[in-house]
Amino acid sequence: MNIVFHGVRGSTPCHCPEVQRYGGNTSCVSLLARGQAPLVFDLGTGLRYFGGVLSNDVAEINVLVSHLHWDHIQGLPFLPQLQRSDCSVNIWAPAQQDGRTAHETLDAAITQPMFPVSLAAIGANISVHDVEPSMWRIGAFEVRAVDVPHIGPTLGYRVSLDGRSVVYISDHQEPSDSSQFDPKVLELCDKADVLIHDAQFTDVDYVGREHWGHCRIDYAFSLAVSAGVATLVLFHHDPSRSDDELDAIEAEYKVRGLEFGVEVVVAREGMEMKIPCHADAHA
Repeated sequence: MNIVFHGVRGSTPCHCPEVQRYGGNTSCVSLLARGQAPLVFDLGTGLRYFGGVLSNDVAEINVLVSHLHWDHIQGLPFLPQLQRSDCSVNIWAPAQQDGRTAHETLDAAITQPMFPVSLAAIGANISVHDVEPSMWRIGAFEVRAVDVPHIGPTLGYRVSLDGRSVVYISDHQEPSDSSQFDPKVLELCDKADVLIHDAQFTDVDYVGREHWGHCRIDYAFSLAVSAGVATLVLFHHDPSRSDDELDAIEAEYKVRGLEFGVEVVVAREGMEMKIPCHADAHA
């Protein structure tokens, strides 16, 4: 499996000289495997760049949406393949606590006056499926979804193929007792080859934002160590986080990771990763 990062920011896209090396688009990560339709995590503004590099003969795109906050869906109407009537876009996302389906929620966000064209008027065949915590298959991919603490219905995903696995947890509320982990989340991450995880806050800027639905970088690292993952990818960077700050974070946590046998990488746009088996990653 090959992972490509198309958008790595949280909250809102950003563009200034201080963020150009790591990128300013919001959450979008693709997972590619031979013989399988592309599988995408989230529909942030990085989605347009994902669509721009796809072959013209791709007829199916499958998407796992963590939750329906703006920064995770606002790239959907800009996916180039939506202009093709011969392309199917299949979306799995959590339903809302107010009773609306995921499709109804997306319809309400992508329509006038917020957007000039409705989803129904776009050329591609779009199917939206409500997801409860469960396991199912998308082609040869085995997918597992569990509830993740955040603000509103939010899912974390584990995708496995041929004994290899990637876990995607983009937004994760750190508990008041930072030594504790949600048992379902910990199990989802167990011995994953790659964990892509919310790392929005440093210890300093977490103060006063404890209930914003995110976590500190150190909490993400502790979860990775506790779950025995091979590689932790720090993701969903705060829009104010500069390239130089991210360089320093990566340098610090790479050293800390050596002590526990966890490789730590800071996500950047355009970054590609081939998933090794767990033992190879440690070797």
